[in-house]
Amino acid sequence: MKTLSNWIEAFEKLASILLIAAMTVVLFISVIFRYFLNAPLFWANEASIFMMAWLTFIGGSLGLKYKSQASITFLVDRFSEKGRKILFIMTHIIILIALAFLLYLSYQWVFTLSPQKSSSMRLPMWIPYLSVPVGLTFAFIHLLDYFIDLCKNTPQSSEAS
Repeated sequence: MKTLSNWIEAFEKLASILLIAAMTVVLFISVIFRYFLNAPLFWANEASIFMMAWLTFIGGSLGLKYKSQASITFLVDRFSEKGRKILFIMTHIIILIALAFLLYLSYQWVFTLSPQKSSSMRLPMWIPYLSVPVGLTFAFIHLLDYFIDLCKNTPQSSEAS
């Protein structure tokens, strides 16, 4: 599971870099065309929104991989190491169940889309909407990997999630 999580992490890093670069270029060119050439690019806004959607879900998954989400630990810090491990296991089980439910709903949603297309780019809408189940799948794999490690080892107190 760790190997799969690491491969996904590498893909997420590359995809994030490419999406941020592409979004920057598209928006920069859009500004140039709109304000200097008086010929706005009709598709630039839609493309940047779709790239931002993908970036959001991929970045959220990457944030879970690095355990960089905000957490309040004053209660957790009062537990012993064993109590903290039990609490982390319980919370990860709850999170994994919730993610599994969201994954089911998101894949069901994407697979039941009509053949609608985006207004400007005429792109099939399943492409931008697929960012939700893909990002949640990656997040599930990262959390499952951490959960397996958690069951094998005792986490550090700063690894609360």
